Amino acid sequence: MVNKKINLDTIDKVQALVGAATEASFEIDILTDNFIVNAKSIMGIFSLDRSSPVNISINADEGDEGFKAFLERIGEYIVD
Repeated sequence: MVNKKINLDTIDKVQALVGAATEASFEIDILTDNFIVNAKSIMGIFSLDRSSPVNISINADEGDEGFKAFLERIGEYIVD
């Protein structure tokens, strides 16, 4: 499992994340102080406060090609 902080302050970023997550074969969750939302759920993401970076939990092996492809697609949104 890999944890990152990502910035989802625009609709385009949310749509890109959901698109990348939907193609992934592994679980991806977005975690805030009070909620855990599946990253494949656009409605769930829009229900969160996205004014500051959120935590993302990627349940995949770091050597997995799908994991690498996912990180490449969302790389510009990662803050740490």
